[in-house]
Order: sequence, then structure tokens, then C-alpha cells
Amino acid sequence: MCCDVNTHCCLFAALPTQAGIDLSKLVEDFFSMKEEVLARDYDLGFSGNSEDVVMHAIHLLGNCVTITNTSRNNDFFITPSTSVPAVFELSFYSNGVLHVFFKEAIIACSLHAIQSKRHRNGANGMSSNMISQEQLVRKAASLCYLLSNEGTVSLPCQLLCQVCHEAIERFIQYGILLVAEQDDQEEISSSSHAEQHWEKKLPEPLSWRSDEEDEDSDFGEEQQDCYLKVSQSQEHQQYITFLQKLLGPLLEAYSSAAIFIHNFNCPVRESEFLQKLHKYLINRTEKNVAVYAESATYCLAKNAVKVFKDMGVFKETKQKRDSILELSNTFLPHCHRQKLLEFILGFVVL
Repeated sequence: MCCDVNTHCCLFAALPTQAGIDLSKLVEDFFSMKEEVLARDYDLGFSGNSEDVVMHAIHLLGNCVTITNTSRNNDFFITPSTSVPAVFELSFYSNGVLHVFFKEAIIACSLHAIQSKRHRNGANGMSSNMISQEQLVRKAASLCYLLSNEGTVSLPCQLLCQVCHEAIERFIQYGILLVAEQDDQEEISSSSHAEQHWEKKLPEPLSWRSDEEDEDSDFGEEQQDCYLKVSQSQEHQQYITFLQKLLGPLLEAYSSAAIFIHNFNCPVRESEFLQKLHKYLINRTEKNVAVYAESATYCLAKNAVKVFKDMGVFKETKQKRDSILELSNTFLPHCHRQKLLEFILGFVVL
């Protein structure tokens, strides 16, 4: 267990820079990552000097990383391998710590989705810098649903909206999100009633909210909405960027899958479709089209197909050894497949 956990933390700290990293910087980032994990009440399962732990993790990774000596302070330079098999193995280890930051990354990407949409729509004035907490909760809940196969967001007895609300409260405690002054709250609220949630404008399968959540009285009616603004401090902005990049490979895989179904026409066996989708993702990586090479894993392809079935993109016909997939009536029109793609891309930070 100790070997696994220190490798997870080491790769989680190192992978964001695939160009390589100095050993001294990796040790520093590893120590910071260790403190962040412990602060969230997770047990690392190891102790000891950070440099010794990092060197042990690098040794376990073998050919997945390259170590070279540099002239800068006689430091070592660690470079992750860019071959597809190595990238997949490094991604596997790195994902071992993803769940620690998963909910926070959901909120960070949801912030980007709301802000980027406002920018595209040309919003200006004071209200353009404020974000409705209720809108942020709903946006984050829809992303939680999209990525429901990638991590445990909530317990069976919890609602997604409640979990997202609690994650936003943590952002407020961190100082990353600031509650607007009372006078600003009233002014913004009076000018924002005309704003409609994106779900109401799209086909029913794209609402991605259960009846239970829609009818839940804990949100909307009993809780008064408030408006938030994002801290502009360099430290907070860097942390938001860090969180947004964590979901980059997942969102790239799902958006690529949404692009792939644009040319989907006839019924096909699920195993055949999955094989073709995975090959498509691999080709994107091998041709250096993919931003994140680790977006081409078979697991991500499989999870994307599963959530598309759950969302009603596909109709599934069970057979003895396999299932037959065909597009549902809602997603036969290309415009609805385009809306699905645009929804996923809204969370992507380029």
C-alpha cells in the first residue's frame, strides 16, 4: 500500500508538466501535495523524508520516466515517457489521488463553464462578474452526472445538489469564492430573474437531473440564492487552474466521444462501437491531436459509452452475448448531438 500511495502522490504532482521537472521541484511539489491530501482528512499510508519517498516512487516507475543529471546545482531532471503505454501507466498511478480533489475540480470547471458562456454572450457590467450560487450548484450537479463513472461524488442517500452546495461552501471558506455585499446582492438579483437555466432550452434527456432532485425542497424555494465572485489573487487563480486541469483528460475523452457519434448512423454491437471509439482516441493521441494523451484510455472510452446510454443518447437492445446500440430518437438530429458536444466543451479549459 505504501508503495502505491507514494507513487500516486508523486505522479499526481509531476504529471501536470509532461515536459519534465527538476527533482528538487518535484520533491517540493510532492510535499505540498502531501499536505493538501492530509488537510482533506485522507490517510497517505506512508511517512518519512519527502526526497526518499519520491526517489522510491521514481524507482518503482522504471522505464516510465527518464532521469538525467543537469548542470543546475547538480540537480536531476525527471521526464515522463510520452509513449502511449507509459502515459497510460503514469495516468493510472496519478488517478489514484484524483478522488481527493474530484469535487473541488467539478466546481472549478463549472465556474469556467458559466464564466466562458457569459464572455461568449458579451455580458458586461457588475452582474457579469457575479455568479449565482444556485446556478453554480446546478451546473456542477450536471457535470457530476456526466462524470459519475469516474469517481464517487455522493453517497446513495445524498443528493448531487447538496454535495455540490457543500463543495461551494468549502470554496467560500478557502476564500476562493467571495460572497457579494448585500447591496450588490439585491441589485444583481433584481436584474437576473430573466436568466433561464440552460436545461430548459434543451431536449429532456439533456436536463440530466433526476425527478428527485427537481422536487427536492432543500434548494430553490427554502434556500435564498446568493451571488458570488471569484477571488483574483494569484494563489487562488493558480489553484483554480490546477483543479481545472485535473479533469482535462476526462473531459477530452468525453468530448471526443461526442464528436465520434456525429457520424453514427446505423445500429452496431456495443463491443464493436467501443473498439472503434477507443481506436479513434488512440489515433488522436498518436497524431498529437490530443491535448492530454491519457484521454485515450480504454476505461475512459467505456465510461463515456456508459454515461451516454444513461443519458438516453443511445437506445440499447440486449442480446445473449452483446448489446446493440442505436441513437435514440432525440439524438437522431445532428443539432442535438451538437448541443451535447457543446455542453461538454463548455467545461473544457483550453
